[in-house]
Amino acid sequence: MLLSVALILVCGMFAGFLCKKIRFPSLFGMILAGIVLGPYVLNLLDDSILNISIQLR
Repeated sequence: MLLSVALILVCGMFAGFLCKKIRFPSLFGMILAGIVLGPYVLNLLDDSILNISIQLR
């Protein structure tokens, strides 16, 4: 679970940085990173993170 949280933070910040460089809002990059890491594309996140995502929001 800790690895999933770290992966979300690192990839989100990196994608936000890249989007900021090409003059998009950084939130756009963070959302795209979440979609890519999530269960519909690469499925890299632990199931326990997905189960508690409602409380994390």
